[in-house]
Amino acid sequence: MKTISQVAQLTGVSVRTLQYYDEIDLLKPAAVTDAGYRMYDEAALERLQQILFFRELDFRLKEIKEIMENPEYDKQEVFRKQKKMIRAKRDRLTRLLKLLDKLEKGEDCMSFDAFDLTEYFELMENFKQQNEEEVIRVWGSVENYERL
Repeated sequence: MKTISQVAQLTGVSVRTLQYYDEIDLLKPAAVTDAGYRMYDEAALERLQQILFFRELDFRLKEIKEIMENPEYDKQEVFRKQKKMIRAKRDRLTRLLKLLDKLEKGEDCMSFDAFDLTEYFELMENFKQQNEEEVIRVWGSVENYERL
């Protein structure tokens, strides 16, 4: 078990952020001591890691919570999709770096292809739509989902 301070130091996530995740029921500690200290076990750290992957991909906390609380949530499938989205993000950054290399060398390069986020946004949107359908199925209707 790790204290909230140890988790913050290990992950680079602030203590306040971890407290907030607890407040909104996104990441609950495994235990709370008599003195009120939050303690995190391996399962909580795995959940935090998954949250951080979603945050890296610019998902909102509400979206992350909905996805992870879905009874049909398949961690391995989500890993595959996240990997694909992170690769698309990496490829875009690689293109931007190559463009900067050319510009730094004084080459006249007016390409804007490197800024294209189409593939990344399509992957994100597909992921969100697939999970939205699952959440709607669980909640029973589009109206219930939209109230979340």
